[in-house]
Amino acid sequence: MIEELKKLDSSHGRKLLLDFLTDKIKRPELIDTFDKLTDIYYQVNSIVNISAIKDVDGVYIKHYLDSIFPYEHFDGTVCDVGCGGGFPSLPLSIVTDCQITGLDSVGKKLLLIQRASSELYINNIKAEYSRSEDLAKLHRSYDTVCARALGDVDKALSFCAPLARPGGKVLLYRTQNDNQAKQQTINKFKVTLADQIDYVLPGTDIKRRLLVYKKNHTNL
Repeated sequence: MIEELKKLDSSHGRKLLLDFLTDKIKRPELIDTFDKLTDIYYQVNSIVNISAIKDVDGVYIKHYLDSIFPYEHFDGTVCDVGCGGGFPSLPLSIVTDCQITGLDSVGKKLLLIQRASSELYINNIKAEYSRSEDLAKLHRSYDTVCARALGDVDKALSFCAPLARPGGKVLLYRTQNDNQAKQQTINKFKVTLADQIDYVLPGTDIKRRLLVYKKNHTNL
């Protein structure tokens, strides 16, 4: 853990994140928060094993940069379904003003969100130990619902769509090898594919796809 943190200044991944914070978000000072988050990440991951990513470059690129790249598509209240250790919810809470709920049915995975929000004074994120089905039964709804690593597209949509308010969005982080959801899934959960955005994470050869679904109003 300590050896990895010593590599921060020379980390290519950290530089890529800093460039994105500077050029796109216009807040380069946020790199300090991400550096502190990295320290907490290594502490928690040594106890809970929330991720197989152990190298500094991987943390900054595959966890942080990947999480925040589509930040402009997030607004209002956000639910990150199956958030695991808090990706994309934690990085998004640092770069946006959205009110974010990190949701996971495995309680120990939420430790990173709990510690980071407390120790770094991140006030716009909370961790919730529950299942999406249970929240849907309670009629909880959000402006934006997302999932980053939650089964195939149809399964991810089935978990996320019931939590989106009418007119709200479901954002699915995928690879460019992933197809859109099947039409029967789209019909069942009353959503419409609004956009498919293919991109490459800057400074890498990592190809990503964001599927943007819009929740239909009840009269549609």
